[in-house]
Amino acid sequence: PDVPRSPFQAHGLQVHLVSYSEGEVISTPGFEVMQRLPSFVSLSSSVTIGSNVEYTTDLATSPGVCLLMNKDKTKLDKDVDFLRHLEEINGLFTYKTRVESLARPTAMTFGLAAAQQHDSSGHRRIKSHMDHMVRPSLLRIQSNDRPELARQSMMMKRMTTLDASKEVVVVTDPYSTGCLVVNEMSSRGYRVIALWTLGFSDEMKTHTPMAAGTMKYHAEVTECETLADTIEAVYKAAGALRVVACLAGGEAGVDCADVVSERMNLRTNGTQVANRRDKKIQQELIRDAGMRSVRQAAGKKWEDVVEFLQTEVSFSWSISLSLSVSVH
Repeated sequence: PDVPRSPFQAHGLQVHLVSYSEGEVISTPGFEVMQRLPSFVSLSSSVTIGSNVEYTTDLATSPGVCLLMNKDKTKLDKDVDFLRHLEEINGLFTYKTRVESLARPTAMTFGLAAAQQHDSSGHRRIKSHMDHMVRPSLLRIQSNDRPELARQSMMMKRMTTLDASKEVVVVTDPYSTGCLVVNEMSSRGYRVIALWTLGFSDEMKTHTPMAAGTMKYHAEVTECETLADTIEAVYKAAGALRVVACLAGGEAGVDCADVVSERMNLRTNGTQVANRRDKKIQQELIRDAGMRSVRQAAGKKWEDVVEFLQTEVSFSWSISLSLSVSVH
């Protein structure tokens, strides 16, 4: 018609879905959720179980179109925002998992330190120094959040125990949101050992969010005076189970997780960088790597930073004051 119908009936939108991930689809939980939205009218998609979804770069690679309509524009906008959030967290699809290595990535992992060599036939081949490195031969089934890693030729593919119920994960200081790390490991079939650092209060151990429910551990271990004794206590608690990872469940346990995972030859951040959590150190490492970093000054008394403040601060700038390492 020349003039829209009156009175106005409803607000509507045709939403082209966007995929920020790719892989072989094994379920479509996002489709089930969006059909329950108050504004949902219809969904058109060719994606089914077994389909291969690509990253969305144009209309042809869009995984579908969702039609929304609502008399209340506020509710419509809220549903659109939810759809976009669902896309951003890769909640539309569950993908078939792929094999990836847990060996700690380095520059050599991606061939950045490779050197050309000639074999007996005269052909050149790229040989990385990684060939001589001793790395943990661990293999886990990872989610599809980093698919590009599996394409790297240097990634290892060696098998470990296939039954996660025969393996155990150590989580240091699992309190607050760290309890959800424990739940995630348990949901994947692993047993969990809670490793409490020295001095960690009993009160903090009970700081468990409602979303985590009741915490169940295979065992609980308290950090010993020496690293060797701590490792021995962890192995004793694990018994016949194989220790495959050591993760930090809270900030108080980060240093302990780094030390233990390194000593147990697990995937680790390592301890090669002293005071790795010191934000000043972090900025210096960024600067030394040739990247843009902040101008900064640190000290234990006012005299250590006063000159910096006098030369850097102006009325049009702001300055941030913080502790170099977060504390509880």
